[in-house]
Amino acid sequence: MGKKTIFWVLSIFLSISTMPVYIWGQSYPTREIEFLAAFAPGSGNDAFSRLTAKFTEKYVGKPIVVVNKPGGGGMKGYAMVANAKPDGYTIGLLGSGIVAQNYLIKNVPYRYQKSFQILSQVDYSPMGLSVKKGGPHDKSLAELIQKAKANPESIKVGIGGSWTTQDFTRAIFEEQTKIKFIKVPFPGGEGGIPALLGGHVDLEIGPATHWAHLYKAGKINVLAVATEQRYPHFPEIPTFREMGADVVFATVHYVAGPKGLPEKIVNFWADALRKAVAEKGFKDAAANMGAVAAWLGPEDALKSMVDLEKKYKLVIDKYGIKPD
Repeated sequence: MGKKTIFWVLSIFLSISTMPVYIWGQSYPTREIEFLAAFAPGSGNDAFSRLTAKFTEKYVGKPIVVVNKPGGGGMKGYAMVANAKPDGYTIGLLGSGIVAQNYLIKNVPYRYQKSFQILSQVDYSPMGLSVKKGGPHDKSLAELIQKAKANPESIKVGIGGSWTTQDFTRAIFEEQTKIKFIKVPFPGGEGGIPALLGGHVDLEIGPATHWAHLYKAGKINVLAVATEQRYPHFPEIPTFREMGADVVFATVHYVAGPKGLPEKIVNFWADALRKAVAEKGFKDAAANMGAVAAWLGPEDALKSMVDLEKKYKLVIDKYGIKPD
């Protein structure tokens, strides 16, 4: 082989070795990542999108820019993630309610198992049943159940919208205890607590991100939380299970990209998110918002979504809920 031929072969090899990672498996990323938040600024999804981006950025090595794309109960932003080019430069935060959307809404343009590559779970916030401090129901869950049985449909419970995670929790609780509340849905998922404080409803069922700061301030009491074991941030609060009702429900956030992401990019993000969620700063910030930092890798996170869908489906089938 002549010198010119050798030089030509080496030139080709060197040019190939410097091609982009997503073709040849070398360094990723080479530019900033767009992180889509499917709800408006100030929402829980927005807060956890920004928290996740902030702590993951240093492990990714490029800027992560949070972009809000609200609309359609999260569908607009979720669809943008699902339809993005699978190159690792468009990522988003999914709320756990996505697993039931196609049962509740017509023509949802994606399916969580078919349209997304789940990268990890990052946190959860358990449902809790709150009452106003010093109010007529500020006793115990057992006493509340007795009152509800003695006077069916006399107690008003605030929830963040019909057939949201809060409403499914209410339905499961009623089924387990054979009681019936008057449900008062509020749009946007955030209305129950102000109504509780204003005396417009007797109870509120919602995630700890709704009630944690008011509970710590002594303005409300939480009669039970929907966890398997006692909630680590507030171990003095009993679980529904301890009171005889098998209610385990939480809002959960997952990080995902579009289906078709290369395995190396999936593993890269899973590892970066694992490190970010393990940081004390992330854990403390999540706790301050009423959530628990809880990382699961791609396979386990997807399994948790499938398990959650089964819980939703039991209620959907029982009540004969059809998509609107």
